[in-house]
Amino acid sequence: MSSKAGSSSSPPTTGRRRSRRDDRGSAAVEFALGAPLLMLLVALLVQLGLWAVGDYAARAAANHALQTTRVVGGTEAAGRDDATTLLAQYGGDFIVDPTVTVTRTATVTTVTIRGHARAIIPASLIPGVQPVVTITVQGPTERVTP
Repeated sequence: MSSKAGSSSSPPTTGRRRSRRDDRGSAAVEFALGAPLLMLLVALLVQLGLWAVGDYAARAAANHALQTTRVVGGTEAAGRDDATTLLAQYGGDFIVDPTVTVTRTATVTTVTIRGHARAIIPASLIPGVQPVVTITVQGPTERVTP
């Protein structure tokens, strides 16, 4: 009986050994293929977060500057200074090279903030990689009517 048991158990053992040899290194290959994709996904999520914070900061600064500019006695210079100050406070590190444009007419006041969100990958490595942030808000200019 022992010879039967030995002969029947012998082929599966050989098969197992053969499959173990064939699977060697497969975890390293899977990691080598999967790790860069996972790192890319994490980098994209971080970049999205940086853009969202920069967009929020620009939107908040533009809305506040609009309210400063559109009131009776408000000026374009006051709105521009307000937007620049608030943008530095809210998102100083998240908006790169911001430009603030304030236009006030007798009926409409417009504030536009343009800049780039902070990028994880430097622009010198891959040109055009910095996401653009452009916020334009518009509202009626307040005026005194007799």
